[in-house]
Amino acid sequence: MDSLFDSPQFNQNLFFPRYDSFPSPRGTEDIYIEVEANVRVHARKYPLPQARFSLLFFHGNGEVASDYNQVAGAFLLLGAEMIVVDYRGYGKSEGNPTLRNTLEDAHIVYNYLQDNGELLPNVCIMGRSLGSAPTIELCSKLDSIACCVIESGYADPLPLVERRGLKIDQTTPEEDALFNNSIKIRKVQCPLLIMHGEEDYLISPKEAELNYREAGSKVKLLEILEGVGHNDMMMAQDDAYFSCLQSFFDSLPWKER
Repeated sequence: MDSLFDSPQFNQNLFFPRYDSFPSPRGTEDIYIEVEANVRVHARKYPLPQARFSLLFFHGNGEVASDYNQVAGAFLLLGAEMIVVDYRGYGKSEGNPTLRNTLEDAHIVYNYLQDNGELLPNVCIMGRSLGSAPTIELCSKLDSIACCVIESGYADPLPLVERRGLKIDQTTPEEDALFNNSIKIRKVQCPLLIMHGEEDYLISPKEAELNYREAGSKVKLLEILEGVGHNDMMMAQDDAYFSCLQSFFDSLPWKER
C-alpha cells in the first residue's frame, strides 16, 4: 500500500531545497556519496587534527552545508571534527528529497563515511529541525553512536505540512514507527541532549518536551533556551547554545583514539 509520506503532496509541502554554487572554503573536504544510481549527496567535512570526536550534522530545512562555513569554527572549538550533510536536492546534492529517502540515505552516508575512514572512533550525530529525523533514525538503529543532539527538532512531522494546508486524518502504526520522531526516539539509548528555543513558534517547545519524555536514553538532558526561537538558537544570551554543547560533550566518557 502506498504511504501518504511518499506522496508528492506531502514531500513538496515538507521540503524546501536550495541549490548551492559557492566554492568550498580552504581546508574543507567535499565528499560525494552515491545513494542510488546517478544520485549523489554531498557532505562537507571541516577537519580538526586531534579532534576527540566526529560530529555528523544534519542541517535544517532550506539550509545547505555552506551555511555552516562561518560557524564551523565554533564547533571545532568543542573538539569536534564536523561533517555537514546535504539532503537530496539541497546544496550540491542531486535528486529530489522525500522523507523516506532522507532516512534511508542517512544510513548510506554513515556507512560510507565509516567504511572510508572519514569518522573517528567517537561519533556524535546532531540534527537541527528537519535534521532531527535522520539523526533519530540513525541513533535509534546504531549501537555504536557515542551521543545524540537534537536542536529545534519535531516530534511529529504532520504539523509541519498541515500548517501549509495539507490535512492528514490518519496514519498507520507502521508509518508512525518509521516517520514519527517521538515514537522512534524510544529506541535511542545513547546519551542525548535536546535543545530548543523558548520562543520557537514554528516547532513548539512542547514537541521537545515530548521527545525528551519518550527518549529511551538513561542519560538525557533537555535545555530550553530563553529569548530565542527556531532560527536564532546560536544567539541565546551568555553563549548558552555553545555552553550547553560544551557541558554535554565534556560530560561524556570518550573512547581513546
